[in-house]
Amino acid sequence: MRIAVVSAHYPPNLTSGGTLVPQRLARGLAALGHDVRVFAGHLDDAREPLSTWDETDETGLPVRWVAITPFTAWSDPLNSMNPGAEAAFERWLEEHPADVVHLHALQTLGGGLVRAARRSGARVVVTMHDFWWTCARQFLVAPDMQPCSLVVSCGGCPCAVDHAWLEQRNARLAECLADADLVLAPSRSAADVMIANGVDARLVRVDENGLPDGAPQAEERAASGAVRLMFAGGSDPMKGLPVLLDAVREVPPGDWSLDLYGVPDDAVGGLTGVRAQPAFQPADLQGVLAAHDVLVLPSVMRESHSILTREALGAGLAVVCTDTLGPEEVVRDGENGLIVPAADPHALAVALRDLVSAPERVAQMQEHAPDVVVRALDDQVQGLDALYRELVAEQDPAAVEPVPVVSRVLFVVGIQGAPLRYRAQLPAESLRELGVTAEVRHYRDPELPALAAVADAVVIYRVPATDDVLALVRQVRERDRPVPVLFDVDDLIVDPELRGQVHGLGGMSEDELALWWNGVARYRTTLEACDAYIGSTQALCDEVGRLTGMPVHRFANGVGSALGRISEAALTRDRRPGPLRIGYFSGTTTHDADWALVEPAVVEVMRRHPDVELWLGGLLTTGPALEPVADRVRRLPMLPWTELPGRLRDVDVNLAPLVLGSVFNEAKSAIKWLEAALTATPTVASPTQPFRESIEDGVTGHLAQTHDEWVDALERLVTDEHHRTLVGARARRAALLQWSPAPQGRRYLEILEQASLHVRLAPRRETTWAPVVGHERASAADAWVEAYPPPLVHLPSWRLKLIAARRVYRAGGVRALAGRLAGRARAAVR
Repeated sequence: MRIAVVSAHYPPNLTSGGTLVPQRLARGLAALGHDVRVFAGHLDDAREPLSTWDETDETGLPVRWVAITPFTAWSDPLNSMNPGAEAAFERWLEEHPADVVHLHALQTLGGGLVRAARRSGARVVVTMHDFWWTCARQFLVAPDMQPCSLVVSCGGCPCAVDHAWLEQRNARLAECLADADLVLAPSRSAADVMIANGVDARLVRVDENGLPDGAPQAEERAASGAVRLMFAGGSDPMKGLPVLLDAVREVPPGDWSLDLYGVPDDAVGGLTGVRAQPAFQPADLQGVLAAHDVLVLPSVMRESHSILTREALGAGLAVVCTDTLGPEEVVRDGENGLIVPAADPHALAVALRDLVSAPERVAQMQEHAPDVVVRALDDQVQGLDALYRELVAEQDPAAVEPVPVVSRVLFVVGIQGAPLRYRAQLPAESLRELGVTAEVRHYRDPELPALAAVADAVVIYRVPATDDVLALVRQVRERDRPVPVLFDVDDLIVDPELRGQVHGLGGMSEDELALWWNGVARYRTTLEACDAYIGSTQALCDEVGRLTGMPVHRFANGVGSALGRISEAALTRDRRPGPLRIGYFSGTTTHDADWALVEPAVVEVMRRHPDVELWLGGLLTTGPALEPVADRVRRLPMLPWTELPGRLRDVDVNLAPLVLGSVFNEAKSAIKWLEAALTATPTVASPTQPFRESIEDGVTGHLAQTHDEWVDALERLVTDEHHRTLVGARARRAALLQWSPAPQGRRYLEILEQASLHVRLAPRRETTWAPVVGHERASAADAWVEAYPPPLVHLPSWRLKLIAARRVYRAGGVRALAGRLAGRARAAVR
């Protein structure tokens, strides 16, 4: 097989962990008998930029070098898209055709090489050794050495130029990457990051880097009582030296030492027990590791793999690392090492103090360190050989029913606030990122018929049946081609049989209750008129499927770019100084029973810890049990959603109780965990299905059902700072990687395509539901929809009223404005 291996950097011109991988793989594949050639970038100021020449390495492998010295700056457009390098590569492929082109690092060569490889007729494989495809600085670290959002669309990092420049750059690279047959990542976590940033999950596979024979082995260590720490990252601030030095200043002198390899003497600054050491050669690694007990990796950069972590564990060292992806795949917190948040000197100091004060704990971790299974290089080479053969032999799939193209989507909505945002505006935002035109309009908007006439799919969200709404559904059904109409609602408010099971209705009058249940019947009427249902939880999908027999689709509530960016901004500051805080933010008036469930446990923990505060937000009635701790209870007003991340950032533990055994509550999504997770605040939640799905108990949050379980979870989070910090950080990562805009958009588009196929191929479902219909007519003045994304400035109420008055005036003139004001006055008198 003819194989082309491509890398922007390659030994011996540049030797590093990242450049050794393509070299080892190229040589290993050649040893299997393949015709392997290398195309590689070369750094040399003396050579003309983009000049090329050929060499043969000591194993007989032919290498075509191209001079790329001027293009190394992250901000240089030619670092990402380099037409000159692309042309040189294309000429080389014409000279040496390949069956498979395997592209590794492409910074300076540019993403255009993927397109050139595709044009050559070869199968194309891309390995992402770092995060260059989504971060121009390669390692998801901002210029101020703070980790930036793992998902670019949910952050505001200026990267190498500014955020708008980064988004445009990434869009161009994504177009190139679309020509790859497979995308490989060296770890599962790195793969998840790339998928969350828009890489098609169907193309992604994990291909862990293998270690050659002769990797360091565990040796017997003398029990000296002293804890010997080492750091091997040199002076590069991305490797975390400044963070480590700040942390060590918080560690009291004692029977411990820290060797800093590749660090100049003047960097130590007189710290007791800390020694600067010259960088060591690869041949000396075994001896260096044998002379230490703990490897410290305080990186602020995201590591896609980290060979050194695996070598250290194999040699019997415990490892303290930051939550920078690759190392965490083999470091098990509390078992063979500790994991702390990146760029957090205090959290690192807490971990180091814990270890140097307990040598016996270090010894226990060392016992488990060699248990890590590390992949052999030969296994990786054999795996790629099989993968290439699979690609080359792959035939075009047999003809199947073509998936209908969905390029225009109309969302018809009947509610404002968070429900609108999560169920319509965020899906619309995600679809737009995929190039789909998405409109979000109120159900009384006069323009709906015209918009529905050109839509490829219509989604009706939480809209009660009216004459006009049902007419709109009939209009769509009468079009020349089948177009699906889907219904979405994120509460179980379509089942009149749930009377007596809905908490929070107890304070309503008879008239209010009758109006509420009439609304349920009208929602059900709209649902029954549609072709399929979209639900936020499995319980909702199961119940609606049981009630109606219609096709149901699960689409979980996810992370929007605006909330992601606001939450990231909240994370850039420390929590507000003060005591530990437990927070419960109920929002609406329907959560009194939920709070009563957890109130005794909260009071018990507060009595044990007199410095703990309770912050309560929203409209909530509490019980007399709170009276003994009333001086530590803070009542907070409801906030605009744009300010909620700041409040969640200021509490240390978030509560999400729900009364169990209620179908209505089982259908509620895990938004309270999601929003807290984005601010790295850990949550204790009731174990409903959505919370069980979102939370890995003890890892990304805690689940509690009984009184004792609530107390135990709160007690651990309140008393164990390391655990509390790590759970919050892991929750944030889980939220971003699982529910970011890009994979959410792909999932929503998949639902719409499935619904389109269904209405094309399946008979229309019959219903026996007796319609209940209202008579609100189309009205431009009443058809406004809250703006998204919002201006991130909180406006006073009088400004909001003035904006609303102007909207009514523009829609209907003086008469409409006067009528609206008169109506408001009558409502105020009543």
